[in-house]
Parts: sequence; structure tokens; C-alpha cells
Amino acid sequence: MFGTTLNRTIFSELVRVFLLALGGLTGLFLLAGVVQQASQLGLGPAQIVAIIPLFVPSTLPYTIPATTLFAACVVYGRLAHDNEVVALKAAGVHLSTIIRPALLLGVLTTAATGALYYAVIPQTQVRLQEEALRDPEEVIYNTLRRDRCLRHPTFPYVLFVRDVQGRRLIDVVIKNRAKMTDAKGEEMYMGYDVVFRAREARLRVDVAEGILWIDPDQFAVHNPSINGRNTSTNPQALRIPDFLNPADARTRPGAMTWEELGPRVAELERQREEKAAALAAADRAPAPPTDAAARLAFQHRAGLQAQLDGLKRQVRNVEAEYYMRPALAVGCLVFALIGCPVGLWANRADYLSTFVICFLPTVCVYYPLLLAGSNMGKDGRLPLGLGCWLANIVIGVCGVVLAWRLLRR
Repeated sequence: MFGTTLNRTIFSELVRVFLLALGGLTGLFLLAGVVQQASQLGLGPAQIVAIIPLFVPSTLPYTIPATTLFAACVVYGRLAHDNEVVALKAAGVHLSTIIRPALLLGVLTTAATGALYYAVIPQTQVRLQEEALRDPEEVIYNTLRRDRCLRHPTFPYVLFVRDVQGRRLIDVVIKNRAKMTDAKGEEMYMGYDVVFRAREARLRVDVAEGILWIDPDQFAVHNPSINGRNTSTNPQALRIPDFLNPADARTRPGAMTWEELGPRVAELERQREEKAAALAAADRAPAPPTDAAARLAFQHRAGLQAQLDGLKRQVRNVEAEYYMRPALAVGCLVFALIGCPVGLWANRADYLSTFVICFLPTVCVYYPLLLAGSNMGKDGRLPLGLGCWLANIVIGVCGVVLAWRLLRR
């Protein structure tokens, strides 16, 4: 099928443009990813150099489909612009013949992307997180040097420093956030209940226990419950933020190999059934005799409901990987299918015109549909499979219609 000189020539041109565009686009994605990771974690130059090769596989599922589309649009646009398509039709060559190299490129890139998603990308993501967080203590020091604080909406505390001198934290303030339950029974942090302050302190990290120790010269403790303040020289134990814990990387859906997804879903389902049973038992429990007991029972039930909702979200996120990985891989074939007729219709030979007329509109439709569909699937507003494959369905149907109209010409 691909043994003719015509098909070999078109395919070699597709591969040349594809590799050129893949190198440039992957470099841009790589630069943006490294800058974002270094900014978030406060990485040093040596750590940045070490994680650059580990970033490459994670960017390829997004750059390979886009460059497949770009290559098809450029090559077939050039064929149309140079009137080679007219010459081929005049020679009696059916247009289906020149579409075959694009389909071959789409099949090969689909297979390559699927193979990357099977194990390579999850394994490199785990190694990337472990490499970046190999020394969590240094990461926290770098973050404090840059931002003078360590905070996040989900943290039960906020840590402020005025300065960082070597391994010394100057003028340290730790504010424990007060946990409250709103009218819907959901837990939230609002305000502060205890404040610790020290003129100088050092930090150390216990990765095995997941604890961040703040060792001060002397803490001044402000606690409204005891109407005043007292002093303490005991180290203060804080929980390590999840994104700074290397062990957390292995439980993320994107960091699991294809074979690990099934057992992870089964484990989460088991935990969800346990929480649902505990919640049902709490609902069947008799009414508490006192108001204080009733408040405790209400808070207990609200906590169980929040945990159950969290497990449901985790199950949906892991299940979404079953659909998203094949969908992103098949996106290469979809882009090859639509790039050929769109390139011939655009009739442009230069890169800029092809980018504006063909590449940019298609990408700006596909990826918003992909994100919106997957989010709606995770939220339950669409079937999960339909949501993850929505972009492929829409663009694929457009590609089939355009190819059919092209072949009828």
C-alpha cells in the first residue's frame, strides 16, 4: 500500500515536518514545565538539570498529536498550493492514494503515544517527583527564602519567616488554623486558634513519619483558650504538605501504570464501602441525649460524609485514566484524518498561514472540548467515557465528513 514512490515521498515529507515541529513544540512545553516546577518547589540549578530528561515523556502526549496535525496541514497544503494535487488527478490518481501516508503517520503516532502511557510516563512521573523532592528540607528552605512563607488553603497551618540565613529561620511565626464545620457539614479552615512565635528556629524533616519539625530557641505561644501567652522550647511538629511528600507521587492517577489502575480502583471502592457502612450506622444511631453529644454526632457524621465524597472523587479520577489515555493516543489519528483535507482546502504553502488557518482553530477546539468533557465526566454530568472521548468524537466526525467530501471531488 505504501510502496509507491508517491506515497514514500509524501510520507517522508510528513515525517520531516513532524520531527521538526515536535522538537520545537516539545522544547517550549519542556521550558514551561520546568519553570513552573522550579517556581513551585524552589529547586536549585542542579535539581533542574536532573529533572529535565524526566519531563520529556510527560509532554509528548500533548505535543505528538499537535505536531501530527501541523505536519499534515503543512504537507498537504503545500501539495495543493503547488498544484500537485491537480496534476495527480489529471494523471488519474485517486485522492485516496495521497491520504494513506497521513493515516499511516496517525497510526504510528497513536501507537507510540499509547505505549508511552502504558508505563513510561507513569514511571518517569514518579521518578520526577522523587528527584525533585529528594531533599524536602532543602525544598522548604528554598520556598521560604523565595516567598517568606509556606501556606496553602488545605494546610492546617501557615508558616511565616522574616528572613532565612543559611539554615536559620529568623523571626518565625506559625499560625494553626481553626477547623470549622459549615451549615452543609463540610469542614473548612477559618481564622487561627493558636499562634507560635520565635526569634530564631531551624527546621528538619522526617520523611518517614511525614512530619516537619520547627526547632526554636524559644516559642512564645498565644492561645486564646488560656487567656494569655506562655513560653515553650519544645519543637513544634507540623504535617509535611502533600505535594512535598515523595510517597504521595505514587498514589496519583497519572503516576500509575496501566496495570496498577485496576487494583487502585478496587482499593478505593473497598474504602468507599467501609465509609458508606459507617455513615449508614451513624444515621441509624439513636438521638444523643444532650446538645453537646448531638453536636459531636453531627460533626462525626459530617466528617464521614466528607471522607465518602473524597473517595468518590478519587475513584472517578482513577477511572478517568482508563478513558483519557486511549483518547489522547487516538487523538493523533484524529488529527491526521482532519489535517489532510483541511490542508488541501487551505491551499497554503507557508508555515504561518497553515498555523493560523488550520492548526490554531483545530487545537483551540479540540483541547477545550477535551478538558470540558473530562471534567463533566468526573463530575457526573456526562458518562465518563463519553466526556473523555467527546473531543475525539467531534473532531473525528468533522474529519470523516471533510475526507468524504474531498474524495467525492
